[in-house]
Amino acid sequence: CPYKKPMFRSTTRVSEKCIACYPRIEGKDPLTEGEPMETRCMAACVGKIRLQGLVRIGEDGGWAEDRNNPLYYLVKVEKVALPLYPQFGTEPNGYYIPPRWVPRPYLRQMFGPGADEAVEKYSCPSRELLAVLQLFRASQKIVFKYKIVEGKKVFESTIGGKKWDMYNDTVIGYDKDGKEAARVTVEEPRFERPAKHYNSI
Repeated sequence: CPYKKPMFRSTTRVSEKCIACYPRIEGKDPLTEGEPMETRCMAACVGKIRLQGLVRIGEDGGWAEDRNNPLYYLVKVEKVALPLYPQFGTEPNGYYIPPRWVPRPYLRQMFGPGADEAVEKYSCPSRELLAVLQLFRASQKIVFKYKIVEGKKVFESTIGGKKWDMYNDTVIGYDKDGKEAARVTVEEPRFERPAKHYNSI
């Protein structure tokens, strides 16, 4: 946490609690200009391993169907993002894509019976899953919906005995008002620095 909140302060003998930066998430922080934004810890994360968002809640208290919300897609449609220790029934708001290199029995203990399928899907992702994964850390604004613009095939391989094709699709993330918040391609663009700009150290 950039604010050092989930820490025990020995001088006051009090644990300072995280408030999940709720003014930022609700769009009430003066710096966000009314836009729902990710928490500071998400914004400060240097890896592209996190995606934070909001989902619509139905009348029954469960997630309302929202097929084009990236979180809904990862958790409910593709089922690669799983709750931690689902056997406890706590239904967390944090979902995780199980790591590929951890022993499978341990993953099943942590994530339940869907862990094997999640790892297989993540290891050999569908065209849509690969595009949605590019939205991780693409914007500090919360992405409420996405659209994929299909691109050309750029790579083919065999993964785990299955034929796999990669397409350079463009995924566009939209904020709560339907304005574009992020636009990224599956294949990251490469830029070569001209020789006249080389460092001469």
